[in-house]
Amino acid sequence: MMLSLVDHLLVVLIGVAYPLCFTLDWYRRLLPRLQAGGACARVRLYRQGMIELWVLTLAVLSWWLWSGRAATAVGLGVPSGWAFWIGALVTVGLAIILGRQVATVRSSAEARAQVLKQFGGVAGLMVPRDRHERRLWMGLSLTAGLCEEVLYRGFLIWYLNLLLPGVAAVLLAAIVFGLAHRYLGWKDGVLRATIAGVVLGVAYLVTGTLWVPIALHVILDVSSGLTGSAAFEAVGPVADRDQTGDA
Repeated sequence: MMLSLVDHLLVVLIGVAYPLCFTLDWYRRLLPRLQAGGACARVRLYRQGMIELWVLTLAVLSWWLWSGRAATAVGLGVPSGWAFWIGALVTVGLAIILGRQVATVRSSAEARAQVLKQFGGVAGLMVPRDRHERRLWMGLSLTAGLCEEVLYRGFLIWYLNLLLPGVAAVLLAAIVFGLAHRYLGWKDGVLRATIAGVVLGVAYLVTGTLWVPIALHVILDVSSGLTGSAAFEAVGPVADRDQTGDA
């Protein structure tokens, strides 16, 4: 399959232009608002993230369909086969484990203290603090799970796989995905997102469908937000002041 100019431009947009613009906006506008405190900053951030990711994803999918390409080539076909069902079972098992983790944080002061340490950096500023924010976080998690998998696993791996062997395509796509999270820092953002990108990319290759990585991605994001929310909600506004440096 031949790559077109639009394919090249979309890859530059997904891998370079959008992450760079978001990172600049993060340090110039979004992060100062979060550090100043207040739910409105998080709400705006969640909504902005959902809108931007959907715009990018719809642009890619529109071009994909207009080009007459099959949905299966980007991982969005009807799932089937033993690998998919094993992946589905693993996903359900992970959901149960992470659900129990959230329950443990809600009931254990020691567990909440450990979670607060984990969310002591910039990532903690993004954690939802109340019911309204949690609902929006759920929407953001669903959006990120679907859209980022289509962009960075489906489309980007497809593109790179035309130029590189399969494993190399997965690794490079994971690195690009990690660098797109640079705004969270090198450890909490780039390193963790790169590792997650490798795991999700391998899940995509093994199962032959994006639906398993999408489900895994959503579960990880939802559980992360709910776990952090349970810890912050229990300790109240003091934790917010600690995050912003006002205490």
